[in-house]
Amino acid sequence: MIEIASYKNLVAYQKAKSLTIETSLYFSKLRFPKTQEFLVIQLLRSVSSIAANIAEGYGRYYDKSYRQFLSIARGSCFETEYWLEIILELGMFDNKTVKVFIEENNQIAKILTTMMKNLERKTQS
Repeated sequence: MIEIASYKNLVAYQKAKSLTIETSLYFSKLRFPKTQEFLVIQLLRSVSSIAANIAEGYGRYYDKSYRQFLSIARGSCFETEYWLEIILELGMFDNKTVKVFIEENNQIAKILTTMMKNLERKTQS
């Protein structure tokens, strides 16, 4: 397996950070009812947690700890998808853009799953 010099070189981290920036910029430019503000806050909290957990996990000494943080990041992907789906169903924002965010998020979750499986194999061998 190829060793990565920094978490910043991980594709999952790069994509997650990019999604965080994209969603933050997109939703910060829009107006929405005060009663639905919590949806955007929850979305931004969960999406920002993906890259943060990848970075924190990378900094852990043991592969088992790293895998646990990747699992948390993957869980945040699913939470992010939930909030995006709610926003989509409420028709609050441009559906095309929200669907792109969902697809990007799903790609990150798949990459994290592969990373976790590879770490599991590494620890078993």
